[in-house]
Amino acid sequence: MNVVFLRPEELGAVAKHVRALIDALENKGVAVKELIVKEDNLQEVVAQIEDFKPIALIDINTTGLIVAEREGKKYTLADLMGIVQLTFFVDDPLLFFPSLLELEKPRNYLAFVTDLKHTDSLRALQIENISYMSPFVNKDVFPQEPKEKEIDIAFVGPVIDPQIIVDAVVQNYPKEILPVFFETGEFMFRNPEVHVMTAVNYVLGLFNPQFQEEFKSWQENNKVQAFRLLNDIVAYTTMRRRYYLLNFLDGIELKIVGDFRGELKEGHEVINPSSHEELLEIYGKSRITIYASPQTIPTAIGYIPLEAMYMGSAVMTDYKGTLPGFFAPEEEIITFAPLDRADLEEKILFYLENEEATLEIAKKGQKAVQERFTEGDRAQFVYDLLQDIYKQFESAMNRELEQ
Repeated sequence: MNVVFLRPEELGAVAKHVRALIDALENKGVAVKELIVKEDNLQEVVAQIEDFKPIALIDINTTGLIVAEREGKKYTLADLMGIVQLTFFVDDPLLFFPSLLELEKPRNYLAFVTDLKHTDSLRALQIENISYMSPFVNKDVFPQEPKEKEIDIAFVGPVIDPQIIVDAVVQNYPKEILPVFFETGEFMFRNPEVHVMTAVNYVLGLFNPQFQEEFKSWQENNKVQAFRLLNDIVAYTTMRRRYYLLNFLDGIELKIVGDFRGELKEGHEVINPSSHEELLEIYGKSRITIYASPQTIPTAIGYIPLEAMYMGSAVMTDYKGTLPGFFAPEEEIITFAPLDRADLEEKILFYLENEEATLEIAKKGQKAVQERFTEGDRAQFVYDLLQDIYKQFESAMNRELEQ
């Protein structure tokens, strides 16, 4: 049973976790050929794929999705070869829309998502075969946990003054479209668990019929810009929420981990890790890691909290209705009401003063990730899926031979 793992030259931080699943498939006996995809080697890669005769191509976030043109139409290479394409999306597929937007509707395409609301994004991009897989970590990417906690609070970035995003949006879109951006951003800011497409449809219904028709016409005639607008709304909402929380924490000593653009408040310091390993070490040095969820992950847990918990930090995150399905609130993970700054401050002060309680949650969270959020069950699920594909492939070949 042959499969090809198509990947860029450098795997992103989160993609390194999915790599554990690929390795697990190999350990189960799947023959995996790993090929690096670049703009200047596509013919060579396609030739190697044809020679290897796989039943499936695997990639992450469409970074290995190869598109071929036939009779003026664009198809996935897998469709043209009569095999299956499996894509693992570790973030909202809307972020990767350029890879899928102009394709003829894929026939042999299966997408794995880590947030159930990402199905809305994929269906907007004509992808119907979707499977859910909760996030997991690759234990091999983690450095040794530091012995000392040198940082009281780490606040996960990036954090950007939302006005910077507004200024760019005003320049990039027709002024007639801007009310949708602002009203949807406001709605999502107050409803963190809503998906951007649901939010836009709801907000659009509040405008008069003439405006609705004009906006829909703009969407239809400017598809690329329309998808970019959705991503800009998501970015604006995420940064507005993070900036809002940080401003309220003025005077509390904390480290902002990652890119920061805006006015730095008293007691705040920015740390820009130069590598994924350094980032993980920062989590390991932090007693508490505050993670304000991005709007790209409206209902799932995401990979960053898993990384921080694995490294022994007590994670504090905004509460979601789905969170208890991942971790026990206030036992394995600390939660705060998404828009309640007073609740966040109260929780921070309590856990800074109660080191034993903080350590207990950190230990329980770490144990939970190590026991429940690894590739084991996920790899078995994908392996069983590939077995089914292989059986179907063999059956089709046998029918052809009989004819």
